[in-house]
Amino acid sequence: MHKVVHIRPLDDVVGHERSADCLCGPAGEGVYAQATAQALGMIYRHHALRPCHDWEAAAEA
Repeated sequence: MHKVVHIRPLDDVVGHERSADCLCGPAGEGVYAQATAQALGMIYRHHALRPCHDWEAAAEA
């Protein structure tokens, strides 16, 4: 099963979409099973446009 998780700033100057196409250009990183190297999912880290203190990790539905 392929899961996708987005880590987004909550108190930024713009709202961040829970999407790889977000305005901030989030960096995607693959997650793999250590024993088999099978792809399990992706983590997208969104870029804050100003320093943020609150972040949210949310899976795509």
